Amino acid sequence: MVSADPTSIAGKTFPLRGRFDHLVIGAGEAGIAAARAAAASGAKTLLVDEHPLDPGLFGLDIPYLFGARFDAAIGNAARMEERVVAARPDLIAAMEDGVEVALGTAAWGGFVKAAASHVFPTPVIGLADREAAWLVACDRVTLAIGARDVVLPFPGWTLPGVMGARGFDALLRLYGAFSGRRIAVLGSDALAEGVVTSARAAGLEVVLRLAAPTPLCIAGREEVTGLAWQDGATWRDIACDTVVMAVDTVPMVDLPELLGCAIAWDTARGSFVPAGQGPVTVVGDAAGTAPAARDAWLRLALAEDHALVCACEEVTAGDLRALRPPRYLEAAGPEAGLAALGTLNQDQVKRLTRAGMGPCQGRRCRESVHALLSRDRPAPLASYRAPLRPLPLSVLAALEEDPALRANWTGWFGIAAQWLPHWEPVPENPEFIGGRLSGEDVVK
Repeated sequence: MVSADPTSIAGKTFPLRGRFDHLVIGAGEAGIAAARAAAASGAKTLLVDEHPLDPGLFGLDIPYLFGARFDAAIGNAARMEERVVAARPDLIAAMEDGVEVALGTAAWGGFVKAAASHVFPTPVIGLADREAAWLVACDRVTLAIGARDVVLPFPGWTLPGVMGARGFDALLRLYGAFSGRRIAVLGSDALAEGVVTSARAAGLEVVLRLAAPTPLCIAGREEVTGLAWQDGATWRDIACDTVVMAVDTVPMVDLPELLGCAIAWDTARGSFVPAGQGPVTVVGDAAGTAPAARDAWLRLALAEDHALVCACEEVTAGDLRALRPPRYLEAAGPEAGLAALGTLNQDQVKRLTRAGMGPCQGRRCRESVHALLSRDRPAPLASYRAPLRPLPLSVLAALEEDPALRANWTGWFGIAAQWLPHWEPVPENPEFIGGRLSGEDVVK
């Protein structure tokens, strides 16, 4: 009789903090409406939203491009929660309908029954706040996680004061913590018009709106001090403390992908769009945003090789075109550059150049990298892995484990010869035979 594999998670218990009939992620208009409808049908419903954010995420531009244009108010968690509830009055109505609401709670992962994981009878979602991470199970999931800002890599875009339309809206309307006074807006569609209208209603000075794509440079040494742009054959400039990139947004598809949703390129929208699948439903902006003319802006911004695409890893457009490895390797890329790859793949380019591997997890550079790869046809979607939000180790350490899993963590996948625990001495002259480490130092 063959004994059960002690390192397998099959048959193990997943410690859960709760089990719900319906879990809704995202407490915007679409999410609140979905949660109230679920509760009205008699379902035990949990509604979670990552706002108010941990202050550290603002500095990482997660989930929006905040551009460091926030004031000290974001550090007051209680005050920010009051602001979020005040900005979304239907949250109170949802709680009165019997919806359990958890604010300041992010979904960092999702697990469903699939080809590579048969142990999940129902979806299991990883949640976390500032103190701990935990798991909940549910029968149905509604994703109302919204959209994020598209970043244009013009010179100076990394300066504090350069932000996205969603970041601007969140700081101004949701948090009441926007610190700018004179703003310039890039964009011609409803997104840009909404920024201009909101700014003027808040008493801010809109000094410029550039509707048509044009070469530009954001001025400043430590933060934004102005914007220069080309007007025909003449360069003009204007003083401002904030530049809002309101050219486009794209649906957040990271959690839908982890939960097994089909995600396809939508030519009309110019972005990847998820579709609900099985127990997962996608609603609101996460299901697709209005089309916008960002392609011309991106082509213009990426025309020069020195355009900084990935600020976290300091990867330029020229580095990507040449598939140049990270500078610390002091190596050259293939002579043919991108053309040497054949069928282009964003994950492959990420591993070769490190573009998208920084702390922002690619949120600021994905569209630029994709635009460079999509010469003839849209390149495949870059993959996502949990955790979808940066989490302190202290938060992850609070995640409960089944004792049987904890007892066997040193036998990762049961392949003892591929890994040595930190307390074992490293062999001086290891020999690998048939993929296994030989000698007495093999982990038992």
